[in-house]
Amino acid sequence: MSSESAGCVAYVLDAAALFASYQLMLPPNVKVVTTPEVMEEVKDEVSRESLELSLSAGKLDVVEVGEALIDEALKVAVDLGELSRLSKADLSLVALMIKYMREGCSVVVVSDDYSIQNVAAYLNLYLLGVKRKVIERVVKYIWVCEGCGFRGGSSGLCPVCGTRMVRKPLKVRGFEGFTTKL
Repeated sequence: MSSESAGCVAYVLDAAALFASYQLMLPPNVKVVTTPEVMEEVKDEVSRESLELSLSAGKLDVVEVGEALIDEALKVAVDLGELSRLSKADLSLVALMIKYMREGCSVVVVSDDYSIQNVAAYLNLYLLGVKRKVIERVVKYIWVCEGCGFRGGSSGLCPVCGTRMVRKPLKVRGFEGFTTKL
């Protein structure tokens, strides 16, 4: 960990946070970051103008993540059974969380997406909701066949009997690293 990153705080924002212009409400001494994939999700004119203002004022940085970090994000998502619930933009955010976590920053994830929150909680990161309450526990999911009870695989049809696979909670653990206020 470099001395530059010691004590840093990185707020990782998803689209819901950007729509709410959350980046404009944060203190100036923290990193506020998102990814190009999340930026692409913001299409309405008012939110785009807020983003442009944030970028020009230095209140938001758009950070690209490499394939190695995306691969790590995929592994975490698969381990939790969240992969089918995460978009390409979501996976880029998970990769960004991992990047700043590795750099020794305290990472605060600002999102209303419960799957993103679940991954962040699994990584023991801080959570802030935009309009929704944050989760209180980490849930690990598994895919189970509704017909024969086969466990494993992914969404879609059972490889054994061809019946639909459903996502069920397998393990739950409490999560104490979250915060609901700045």
